[in-house]
Amino acid sequence: MAKAGNYEMLFFPTQNGLLKVHAYGFNPCGSWGEVVVSLGNETICVKGFNRKKTIMRAIKLHLQTINNEKTDK
Repeated sequence: MAKAGNYEMLFFPTQNGLLKVHAYGFNPCGSWGEVVVSLGNETICVKGFNRKKTIMRAIKLHLQTINNEKTDK
């Protein structure tokens, strides 16, 4: 996962482990960017224009996949 340019890393401790959020792009404002959210061995990638909304969308999508796995078992 080698990307050229600047990126932002956010780490959040959770009950299931360390939630890692990597945000690439979004410069200049209004340009495309990509957010990668990983927890354990699962990774979600989301692209968008607005950095904050894209980060929130990626985290919500990751939480939905975790909840779906728990209900399937």
